[in-house]
Formats: sequence, structure tokens, C-alpha cells
Amino acid sequence: MRKLSIVYLIIFTISTSLTLFLVYKDVNHPFATAMVIGYAIFLIASLLYFILAILWKAKSLPRQELQSRAGLFILYFIVFFGLSFLLNFNEPNLYRSISIAIGMSLGLYFFDLALLPKKPEESKP
Repeated sequence: MRKLSIVYLIIFTISTSLTLFLVYKDVNHPFATAMVIGYAIFLIASLLYFILAILWKAKSLPRQELQSRAGLFILYFIVFFGLSFLLNFNEPNLYRSISIAIGMSLGLYFFDLALLPKKPEESKP
């Protein structure tokens, strides 16, 4: 992994832990409110970065690999959507089911494009 990716993951882990602690303990302090708002902004910025990084690197992928990834993304989207919908069958919430399915599918098949460095081209004989 790149050093920047490691730093990002450390910051994400620390800020998530701190935010969970602040929310769980119901800390009522101006710093706590600012921390939770900052964390929400951090998550939105991370989401935008991941989407843009995935799109940027996906355009340089070979067409066959891109089609394979897209096919698996759609397959897993359907599986995760179905499971989420079935688990909440009594109280169906399509927005929640779709967002869970998209997030898990994107994370599963395109996460390596956003954070992992590009593999060096192997010399072909």
C-alpha cells in the first residue's frame, strides 16, 4: 500500500473510534459536536475521492477486465439487495436496501482501484 493510503486508514480508524465514543457516551460539548460534523464531512469527502479515483483508474483498465468487474458488481448488487430486502421484509425500505447493496458491491469490487498502487507491468516474453 502507498504511505498515503496507510495514513488515510489510520486517520479513518482513529476518527471513527473517537466519533463512536462521543456518540455512545452522549458527550455534550462543543468540541464533540464539531468532531461529529467534521467526521461527516470527512466521510463525504472520502466517498467523493473514492468515486473519482475509481473512475479515473477504471478508464485505463483493459475492456475485458472492466466488463468482468462490472458483471460481478451487478451480480453482487443483486445478491446484497435481495438479502437486505429479505432481512427487512416486514418493514421494506428500498432506499436503505439499495444504499447497502451499492456500498458493499462498490467496496468489494472497486476498492483496490482507489487505494492500492498500480501493479507494474510484467515483461511478456
